Amino acid sequence: MTNSISPWAALLYVNFIIKKKYRVDEVSKEMRIATDTLYRYIRGENVMPPDRIIDLVKATGDIEYLEFFCDPCGYVPVPQSSGRLTNEEREKEQIRLSIFTGRALEEIERAYEDGKLERSELQKIEKALLRLQQKAVELREKIKKEVDS
Repeated sequence: MTNSISPWAALLYVNFIIKKKYRVDEVSKEMRIATDTLYRYIRGENVMPPDRIIDLVKATGDIEYLEFFCDPCGYVPVPQSSGRLTNEEREKEQIRLSIFTGRALEEIERAYEDGKLERSELQKIEKALLRLQQKAVELREKIKKEVDS
């Protein structure tokens, strides 16, 4: 019998072990769980309960974990705004949106340079467009909160 690692555990393994984006000891402390427990989730030995996923997102601030669950359902995770934006914050948000727009367009241009679209290029385009969509929704929600308050 062959045990295969789940895509969720694979994502954790890549981020914690291969890319070393986060330290297991620091994140487990933030999540208020034993380091060994987090390692078991990362190695796919135990299934991470939903409430621990919430703790993981809060501890790392990594939206990629939310995207993992939202994307297959056709949703985009959007952070909540903390209130009214200052002019400076609004300008920064607009600049960020412009940057994401430029990146998405770059990915599309690169993909079509050779005249054919490969699956890997399509995935890059989809990811760039998803990020752009997230930033647009995020900015819209922040502006909407200003109007509502």
